[in-house]
Amino acid sequence: MPMIFPRKRGSAAGIRTDAERDRAVAQVEFLQAAVAKLARGRPSRRHDEMAARLEQMMSEREDEIRDYEALKRGELKLPKAERLDQVAPLIPRIRIARGMTQTELARRLGVSKQVVSRYEESDYLTVGLARLQEILDVLGAKALIRLSA
Repeated sequence: MPMIFPRKRGSAAGIRTDAERDRAVAQVEFLQAAVAKLARGRPSRRHDEMAARLEQMMSEREDEIRDYEALKRGELKLPKAERLDQVAPLIPRIRIARGMTQTELARRLGVSKQVVSRYEESDYLTVGLARLQEILDVLGAKALIRLSA
């Protein structure tokens, strides 16, 4: 039985690559089969609770898949960010909506795909401000900043 996915909580990007999308689809299929197997078993409170949790996990993954597919179609809705640390995790969404792969972004930045993958795994929070601006420039994105005291 394959491992159900340990997901990082709080990530703004969700699914970031086509490979991750394919894994998410496989996970949904696995969860559907698990729910069906529970339904064929002897009814119990424990089975009902497990089925509810599996259905919740399945729903979350389906939402992530729909979100990724919308981004791939160029449908991008960004929330208003009030702090710099809220901007960085949105970069993968911008990249996906612009139709750019991690490999292409890496090429344009002059780094390896693994570097971009590490950036995205950390939600770009380990990237300095100058590099963050360079990434936004490559993506054709603008961040309007207003300081107040």
